[in-house]
Amino acid sequence: MIGSVAAVALAAYLVDVTKDDDRYLNLTNVKYNQSSRLFHIDPATGEYVETVTLQNDTETRTWVDLDEISPHIINAYVATEDQNFYNHKGVNIKRTIAAMINEYTPIKLFSSRQGASTITQQLVKNLVDDRAVSGLDGALRKVREIFRAFTLEKNYSKDMIMEAYLNKISLSGMLAGVQAGAEVYFDKDVSEVTPAEAAMIAGITKNPTEYNPFLNPENCLERRNDVLYFMFNNGYLTQAEYDEAIASDLGLAEKHTMQQTSNINSYFTDMVIDQVINDLMEEYDYSRETATHMLYNEGLRIYTTMNPVVQAAMEEEFADESGTFSQYAKEAVVKDKSTGEEKTVTPQAAMVSIDYDGRVVGVVGGVGEKTTNRSLNRAVDSARPVGSTMKPIGAYALGIDYGYIHYSYGMEDSYFKQIEDEETGEMKDWPRNYSGEPSDTIVPVVTAIAKSLNTIAVKTVDMVGVKNSYSFVKDTLHVSTLSEGDISHAPMALGAMSWGISPLEMAAAYAMFGNEGVYTTPHCYTTVEDAEGDVILETNVTTVQAISPETAYIMNRALKQVVTSGTAAAVGGPARMEGIGKTGTTSDDKDHWFIGLTPYYCSAGWWGYDDQIPLTVNYSKHPPTQAWKNVMTKSQADLPYKEFPTTEGVIAMNFCGDTGDLAGEACPNQQLGYYTQDNLPSICLVH
Repeated sequence: MIGSVAAVALAAYLVDVTKDDDRYLNLTNVKYNQSSRLFHIDPATGEYVETVTLQNDTETRTWVDLDEISPHIINAYVATEDQNFYNHKGVNIKRTIAAMINEYTPIKLFSSRQGASTITQQLVKNLVDDRAVSGLDGALRKVREIFRAFTLEKNYSKDMIMEAYLNKISLSGMLAGVQAGAEVYFDKDVSEVTPAEAAMIAGITKNPTEYNPFLNPENCLERRNDVLYFMFNNGYLTQAEYDEAIASDLGLAEKHTMQQTSNINSYFTDMVIDQVINDLMEEYDYSRETATHMLYNEGLRIYTTMNPVVQAAMEEEFADESGTFSQYAKEAVVKDKSTGEEKTVTPQAAMVSIDYDGRVVGVVGGVGEKTTNRSLNRAVDSARPVGSTMKPIGAYALGIDYGYIHYSYGMEDSYFKQIEDEETGEMKDWPRNYSGEPSDTIVPVVTAIAKSLNTIAVKTVDMVGVKNSYSFVKDTLHVSTLSEGDISHAPMALGAMSWGISPLEMAAAYAMFGNEGVYTTPHCYTTVEDAEGDVILETNVTTVQAISPETAYIMNRALKQVVTSGTAAAVGGPARMEGIGKTGTTSDDKDHWFIGLTPYYCSAGWWGYDDQIPLTVNYSKHPPTQAWKNVMTKSQADLPYKEFPTTEGVIAMNFCGDTGDLAGEACPNQQLGYYTQDNLPSICLVH
């Protein structure tokens, strides 16, 4: 009874853990559909062109059919790895039992030169990448491996298994497959290798690092000679052939490379990879391992939203030593949180641009040369406090949309309330403006936006209601990193939230100011097809009318003042095209932001230290704003001139800059304002 229960449990376990094996163990896919490819639209033609072919499992592999592989190669692997390959059904029971005895007892029944796994089992290991090696996990891995080996032998011929094995086998570094090995080590086709060369290639498989011919030639030579002996002992070489081969040196090609060519993907490609893996997991209930394997090895065709002109301009700005952020890269010494040791750090930065259909067109997640794949992408993965860039989305947009304020609504620039000082415990007036004490004068809302006054932003959030502001940003604008602790004036008006917001989500939120009040889900790809051309993923893009078109245009015109006369005026907008936006700086100077819009793109840029220490760099022009201007100038250089969309519901009228009311003839400081008919200010009575 116990045995029956155990058998049923084991069967259920195997059914569960091998449910996705049809994707791993499909040898046709292994041969023909190895590399997935990303595509983008060529702006010049409007047609999709290939962006990049993803590196399979970080390996360089060239597939060859079995009849194109030298018999010496096949013989070398059979003699060394699995002498009974053509007779067993996937598993050598005697060797498996012996291996168990070797593993769990002091008794050694066979030479350490021979393992227990058959070639079929080794192929399974390479296909599935199931690497648990010790204890219970190791025992269960061996059970899974045996079951899969039987399945593979049942479905495929010995020749197909051998062909897949020889094309998948690892050969040190980034090399995989005997063809790549023959080309790199001997500068010849795998069909032309000699017995000695075949033995060397087969010998590397046991330990690709220890027997690497370039790094450890003596170890490699000794191992090669062992393989030659196995070939001779199994009848694959005559005495004369064996003697000739054993007397030869390694015979490596004079000009060789270890295939160390950089295959570092862009931040955009990294973003797509991560998003597709997550979407495969969600759509099909795959494990992360299954989804990752599918992405890299099943010939997917991924149609991305990248604009190569924007991406190139962004990468140049961030990687070039003369770029904006490199100019202000001031080193600082901090203590490592994990080790306590001091380390030197420099400021980092990130930027993302989207169009008004929610398509991510460019993204860079760090300053300097990108050296690793799928590293930290600060534009997507890092949430940082956003400072004053919170004011338009957390305060002013709703204030205008609800009709509580208008473009030139006059509010007193004064403290909102008293709060307890965290250091001294004494009560103090709050909030201060970044420039210092409030002026205690009436200031129009548009001026408060341009000069980034904290006092008026807090008062506006209070009028709107902090819960309404929180709900709008979290639920309507889909900012995912807000918490209930952020339902307060400081987070919703001044961006002093618990975690922060990523540049990607900030760009998506601000896009409504250039898109008639519409919020659109940001996305980096449109569809994913499998190797046969069937669509397996499609981005679910949703749109919502977040604010009215009238409010969006009024805010658009107010944000224009930031660039022309406000906190970003020293930089200004990009060449040829109108630019609007908002700067942001946290009170402790740890984060500097700029969210900028043109008629084509909405971009969010962040600058600061990863270690969240204050920026102490003095600059004449705000770096995130300058970087945005540079990127947009290059990105839009060849685009037709375009203007932001207007709306008939907005009226342009002069207002008094002193009171915020509609200007009369006697008002000395008249400015152009933007209003709706149902929310007009009264005539200025002061003048």
